[in-house]
Amino acid sequence: MRKAIHSTLTAALISTLPVAANAAQPLLPHGESDQIPGRLVALPAPSGQFERAPVQFAWALDPRIELSDPAPFQAESREFWQTVDATQLKRGFAVSLSAPGALIRVSPVHGAMPMQPADLQLIGNGGAVSLAPMASEAQLRSAGMAVTTGTVVMRLAGDNGNGRYRLQSDTAQGRYLVHVFEADSPVALHAQADRLHALAGDSVKLDVTMTGSGRDEQAQAEALLVSPDGNSRAVRLQRSGAGFGAKVRLPEDASGTPGLWELQVFASGHGVQRDARVAFAVTQPTARLVGDYAANRGDRRVQLPLQATTAGRYEVRATLYATGPDRALRPVAQGHSAAWFEPGRGVLALDFGTIRLPEGYGAPFELRHLQLQDQVRNAALEVRARAVRF
Repeated sequence: MRKAIHSTLTAALISTLPVAANAAQPLLPHGESDQIPGRLVALPAPSGQFERAPVQFAWALDPRIELSDPAPFQAESREFWQTVDATQLKRGFAVSLSAPGALIRVSPVHGAMPMQPADLQLIGNGGAVSLAPMASEAQLRSAGMAVTTGTVVMRLAGDNGNGRYRLQSDTAQGRYLVHVFEADSPVALHAQADRLHALAGDSVKLDVTMTGSGRDEQAQAEALLVSPDGNSRAVRLQRSGAGFGAKVRLPEDASGTPGLWELQVFASGHGVQRDARVAFAVTQPTARLVGDYAANRGDRRVQLPLQATTAGRYEVRATLYATGPDRALRPVAQGHSAAWFEPGRGVLALDFGTIRLPEGYGAPFELRHLQLQDQVRNAALEVRARAVRF
C-alpha cells in the first residue's frame, strides 16, 4: 500500500517538472465561448492551511453516454419587489396584476411600524378587493422563511386579477418592501447571462425578454451589476430583437469578497412589472496555460505547461476522447491533476495510461472540456471546449 502511494506521489511530483521539447505542440485554437486569461495579476499570498501534496488521478467513462457542459442559468420571473414609504401606502401604491390569485407580501424595513392583515386593503374594480391571509408570521418562520417582524402575506381571493389596483394602509409608518408574485400569470421576464463564470476585466453578455400575449413595443428594462460586497452600477440595456441585451464589462479590480456577482433586471411590459436576477462567479486571473503541450499516444500522458503569478494550488481537469470503430470521437476517461505552485512556470500532467480503453477505441485522441482551476480561491481560470489533439 505504501509503495503504491509513494509511486502515485512520485508520478505527480514529476508532473511539475519542465516538459521535454519532444512532440511539443500548441493548444488548439480557442473558441468564442472559451475563457482565456489575457492578463495575469499577482495577489497576496493566501492565508490558511492548504493541501500542498500533488495529486493525479483518472477514471473511465462510458463512451455511449454523451457529455455536455452545463448551460448558463436562465431566470424566469413572475414577480417584482419595490420599496415604498408610508406616504405612498396611505395614498395607495399602484399595483398592476395580470392573473387571479396573486400573492402580496409587505415587510417593514428598518424599524417601520409592524403590519397586521387588517392594516392592508387592496382597492380596485370599483371597491375593496378581498385579501385572504396566507400564513401567520410564526408559520412563515417555521416554514424556513426569514421574515421581518410585522410581515404580512396575503392572497387575492376569488377571480380578482388582471387590472390596476391600489395597495393601501392608513396605519403605515416608515418604509416597507412590497413583493408581488403571480404564479399563474402569462407574463414572464426571462434573463440569462452567457456564462457561469468570468474573469475580472472580461465581459458578460446579458439577454432579456418579456413574454406575454405578443410583443409589447412599450416594454422597458434596466439592470444593475451588483458585486458580492454590495457595490452596484447601472447597466444600459438596448433593444435587441424581441427583447433587450447588453455586453457588460466587469471591472479589472473586481473585489475579492467571496460570493457571486449578480445582474439584476427590472422590467415593465404587458401592463405589469417584473424583476429577475442572474448570478455568476468572477475571479482574478492568477494563472494560465502557456506554451506548447507534450503528449504521447502510447501512454496517453499529456503535459500542460502553466504560468502562475500568485502562489496557490492549481488544478487541470479534462475529458479524454478516443476514436471509436466508426471513426467518431467519444469520451472514454476523465482526468485531474493538482499541485502547489509558487509564482513562475511549471507543468501539470494528465495521465490516462492506467485507463483501459473500450474495445475498438484508440488514437487519435482529443482533450475536451479542459479547465484550469485555482483551488485556493475555488475559481475557474481557463476553460476550453477543445484543447489538445494527439
